[in-house]
Amino acid sequence: MSTREIVVGLDDSGSARAALRWASDHARHTGLVLRAVHALSWPFGVRSPDRDTEAERHLSFDEVDARYRASITAVFDEINPRPDWLIQFARGDAGPVLVRQSTNASLLVIGTPEHVGLGRLIAGSVGHYCLSHAACPVVAVPAGREPAVEVSTPAIAEPSAEGACP
Repeated sequence: MSTREIVVGLDDSGSARAALRWASDHARHTGLVLRAVHALSWPFGVRSPDRDTEAERHLSFDEVDARYRASITAVFDEINPRPDWLIQFARGDAGPVLVRQSTNASLLVIGTPEHVGLGRLIAGSVGHYCLSHAACPVVAVPAGREPAVEVSTPAIAEPSAEGACP
């Protein structure tokens, strides 16, 4: 966990995939190491359309965890990661986990999903938490953005008063 790395929040959403693509392009361009962090606040499984829901109810925690990790790892593998890039699984709410994991990073990259109305109240805002508490610059990448590090860069928020960039 050094200042020579980019931490990116990772899940299987379109906005997280866009953030991962942006972060990987930026890491390749700058030579920084990429560390993708997936935070899970409570265990839940990945549903396969061809699986019987009754059978899914009888999966052990280890089976659910293995399937979930495999699906997130597949998302990470989509960017053809360099050998020194990492994927990390953590437990806890995404905002606090990402802020802790990026304490000594050069940059924290997050996806910005479209939460409107009641959805935002129920889901909260990982992005808002990260922008308010991160000790390093935060890049917020909206879903559907193609990586274009050299042409256009999403807005970078300055660190909060609670911390300073390394």
